[in-house]
Amino acid sequence: MEQAVVIVAGQSLAAAEALSLADAAPEELAYHLGAVKRSLRTVLQLLAPVERGGR
Repeated sequence: MEQAVVIVAGQSLAAAEALSLADAAPEELAYHLGAVKRSLRTVLQLLAPVERGGR
């Protein structure tokens, strides 16, 4: 299983987005959902208001 995760993790985000979710292995789904989560977190951080006052 670790080897499968390493193989899938080596794919680019575009390749992960191109996965057929209906036929994907659990490891592929886990990677895909992780990539979506990281992307969403990045977008939310960019949209969050910036604190003023040196923090």
